[in-house]
Amino acid sequence: MTRLFLILFAAVLLSSCGQSSEQRTATVDTINTLTVKGPGAVIFTPAGDKLRSLKAAIGEKGFPSLEAINKSTLSEDSAYLAAKGVKVISTSATLLKFIKPNGEVFYLSLAHPKYSWEIFLYNGYSDPVKADLTDIESAYLESGIKKP
Repeated sequence: MTRLFLILFAAVLLSSCGQSSEQRTATVDTINTLTVKGPGAVIFTPAGDKLRSLKAAIGEKGFPSLEAINKSTLSEDSAYLAAKGVKVISTSATLLKFIKPNGEVFYLSLAHPKYSWEIFLYNGYSDPVKADLTDIESAYLESGIKKP
């Protein structure tokens, strides 16, 4: 009986080792995943569990003003990027999947506590870059995003 269990365990272990990290990540969270295939700006606004955890970490007192400031900043930055001709994608998905032209995939998990309200600039060929919300003009110029 023990041998049968060990054989089954080894078979399951070996079959899971054959999956690439890309396949395992893709099967973990398909509902909260946003796929980005071309150049653009991804605007992340936390919602659900992520928003609740931020509220708990920041505290009930200071959270509403911080949330209002961040939403206002994201709105202004989004308008600036749109005026520059950048495709703007707003999301509250906690997993971003960037697909490069060569087929390479880059995953970015926003479930980590270091992420709150964010903008990621993606030029379509290199890894996305987290933009400084207080200086979106410089971030845009440095991102290498080309106008369509």
